[in-house]
Amino acid sequence: MAMTSGMSDAFGRGILSIPSRGAARGDSDGVDLGDLSRGVWRGRFVILAVALACGLIAALAVNQVTPRYSSVSQVLLESRERRYMTDEQVVSDLKLNDQVVASEISIMRSNVLLETVIQSLDESHPGLIDAIDPAKQEPGAIDRAKSVIKSVLSLGGSDGETVDEVSRRARLERLTWAIRNNVEIWRDGDAYIISISAKTVNPELSAALAGTIAEQYIALQLQGRQQTAAQATEWIEKRVNELRAQVEIAEDKVEDYRARMLVSHGTSLDIISQRMVTLNDELVKARIARVTAEARHQEITRLMETGGYEALGSMLGSDTITELLQRRVDILANDAQWAESFGEDHPERQKLARQLAEVDRALSVEFQRAADAQRNEVEIARVSEQTLGKDLDDIEEKYLSISRGSIGLRELEREAEAARNMYKDLLNRYAETRTQEQFQAADARIVERATVPGSPSSPRPKLMIFLGLMVGGTLGLGYVLYQVLARPTYRNLADLEAETGMPVLSVVPARDWGCTADALAEVEAKPLGPVAEAVRKLRNELSLGSEDTEPLSVALMSALPGEGKTTTTLLLARLAEMADKLVIVVDCDMRQNSIQKEYRWTMEHDFGDLIRGECDLLDAVYTETGRGFDVLAARERLPDAADLLSSDWLRGVLDELKDYYDVILVNCPAMLPAADALAVARAVDQRVMLVRHDDTPRPAVKRALSMLENNGLDTHGNVLTQVDPDTVPQAYLYEYGYDLRDA
Repeated sequence: MAMTSGMSDAFGRGILSIPSRGAARGDSDGVDLGDLSRGVWRGRFVILAVALACGLIAALAVNQVTPRYSSVSQVLLESRERRYMTDEQVVSDLKLNDQVVASEISIMRSNVLLETVIQSLDESHPGLIDAIDPAKQEPGAIDRAKSVIKSVLSLGGSDGETVDEVSRRARLERLTWAIRNNVEIWRDGDAYIISISAKTVNPELSAALAGTIAEQYIALQLQGRQQTAAQATEWIEKRVNELRAQVEIAEDKVEDYRARMLVSHGTSLDIISQRMVTLNDELVKARIARVTAEARHQEITRLMETGGYEALGSMLGSDTITELLQRRVDILANDAQWAESFGEDHPERQKLARQLAEVDRALSVEFQRAADAQRNEVEIARVSEQTLGKDLDDIEEKYLSISRGSIGLRELEREAEAARNMYKDLLNRYAETRTQEQFQAADARIVERATVPGSPSSPRPKLMIFLGLMVGGTLGLGYVLYQVLARPTYRNLADLEAETGMPVLSVVPARDWGCTADALAEVEAKPLGPVAEAVRKLRNELSLGSEDTEPLSVALMSALPGEGKTTTTLLLARLAEMADKLVIVVDCDMRQNSIQKEYRWTMEHDFGDLIRGECDLLDAVYTETGRGFDVLAARERLPDAADLLSSDWLRGVLDELKDYYDVILVNCPAMLPAADALAVARAVDQRVMLVRHDDTPRPAVKRALSMLENNGLDTHGNVLTQVDPDTVPQAYLYEYGYDLRDA
């Protein structure tokens, strides 16, 4: 019991404590890839079988499908503008965007275009398009019913239509619907390319449909542009003729008005305007001349007052004044020479002074004469300016008079000019439109022509069979993965320890034993084999082979029948006996009574007699088993064992057996179906839970452990039974020089 508590501490739990198992459960969410791959390998034949079945179904389905042929043509919407003569086109190019491309696709699917396609195919390939005409196909029950109803209700057409017209229109509607069902039109990625794919049972029809739709689309587009341009040309021509008449009328009105103005004023406004410009230029020149003369006269007067003879001489430029100024300079020079030696009263200097005074008087006379002449020039300039100003005022007054009378003329001239400009622009536009009408081109062109397909596009047998195999393989793999991942059983040690929170004490390998005698025979024949080592490991974990261990009663329990309790109990008894222990097996599974049923021992008294008090304990023990251990069992099944067996009584029996035996192994009934299993569990010293590998449901194990926990009973650990060493390599089911797979 000390070992049990110590192992509980090692696993960090109180025995079967719910929190520990809950925490461990969170660690079990991972997937063991090795275990998963082994599970898939075991189910490889299931995967292969499902794949082959699906491939066969796909092959059979392909053989039942009518072959269909696909042909594709592509149309490029031109994004570049075409300008032949001017930036302004009668019919503008498409401004491409997503909405425009979608609109062009809708046009290709419109009944207007498809009807032209049908007519074109009827002309170029008579009878070819009838391959997709629903009326040419074998009618179904629904179609026949509709025909009968229509004939009864006279829904064939209106009274104004002939039978041929009704039939032709019905055929167009049927073929239009059929083309839409057999043709796909889509945009090729982000490019301005529209792909047209036709898929029918006739390869020639597929190529004809895809190609004719592209051709008719371009033809219809070009026809529309040409019609628009022709309409524009016709309208512009009519408008040009109207404007020509308007220009002629406006110009006649202008000339009539001018004639009346010339007769009334004797001159024209243009002549008056030219005369005003000339007088204005002359007046400006006269004003400049007057201002210049006045400035010259003022400067001469100032210089005369200040005695600036040299400046006056250079300004006036007279020969007489120049000569007098030179004589004055010579006199001043002589006087300066005499002044160096003589004073002013010297006769020679007085003579020079008289000569200088005479020259100054002469200069003064000449200067006055020049000033008078300059004064006359100022007066003449002033008179000229006044005269020109008066003439300009007279001309302006006359101009205003004529201008007031020519307001109507200017209005007529503006109207005439506007009419001429509009006529000129429209005339140029008319010439350009007539030219553009001949140069109209579609906004699209064919970049890939439809070709007759050499092989059907659907169904594709190899691809369909391959897809069938892939789908079948996927379904088979999914089924196997579901079996591996979703089956609520324990497949490895880690899952069992994580879910239960208890260690796995030992792993018993799977063997094809027909009975427990075969199992005991193998242990005796191969004492170092995997089975013997697995049971020996369990014996050591339970301390059943130790010298200083007190006698123990151990119950090997399971949640459900068929977990290997009886076989494991007998194997454990044999291995404990091989360790020189006195061992007795108490078979408390009196519903099955499997041990006695197999060996058929002849018993004077049995476990049933002991329970009913008909014999003593030692009388009920059977010692002549020939297996090295004794047995306390019932001769026959005891249906009322659950009512007769109590925990206190059984505990007393087990305690009494401890006086004679070292190891007491109790074979219990399955816990969930048998009520007396708990009574047995309460009576023993140790309990071990047996779980069958990949068979026992997890909820069953949890329920059994929960029952023990609710009754305050701990469990020493788990034993995983019927384990395939290939699927659980971590069990290490082999020894030196011996492998279970070689056994």
